[in-house]
Amino acid sequence: MAEEAAAESKPDKGGSPMKLVIIIIVGALLLVAVSIGGVFFMMKSMGMLGGGGGGQAPAEVQIQNAPALYFPFEPPFVVNFKDRGRTRFLQVTMEVMTRDPQIIEDIKMHMPVIRNNMLLMLGNQKAEDLHSSEGKEKIREALLVDLKEFLAEETGRVKVEGLYFTSFVTQ
Repeated sequence: MAEEAAAESKPDKGGSPMKLVIIIIVGALLLVAVSIGGVFFMMKSMGMLGGGGGGQAPAEVQIQNAPALYFPFEPPFVVNFKDRGRTRFLQVTMEVMTRDPQIIEDIKMHMPVIRNNMLLMLGNQKAEDLHSSEGKEKIREALLVDLKEFLAEETGRVKVEGLYFTSFVTQ
């Protein structure tokens, strides 16, 4: 009888392994569900699922956060212009700024047309515009707009952020 009482007080060892397996399976499913939820949240916040993150594709986000790349137009632009009946010269060195390396490759590929357009635009300037800061800024912005329009037509990409004069000499 003492043996029967001892047997009744001991837990049933047959059900224990089954409970352990169920707990492990539930834990594993919970871990998978949390992981999928985390991945879904990250993709949504990066804009990969069409919501959040400004709606931009991940490559665009990476390009916007990339460091600035400057590309110099070489050789410098040299044009002549008339000033009170005299022939004068303008020499301009410029650099374009982008964050997308592909834009630099596009500019290199289309360099003859880009240089032609810039030379024609620079050669059509008035002498008084070449001497004032406001005039130089107006020329710089016109060159930038022209470059962006050309790249949009030829490549469909317009990720040029700036065009800067690094040297501007009239003689």
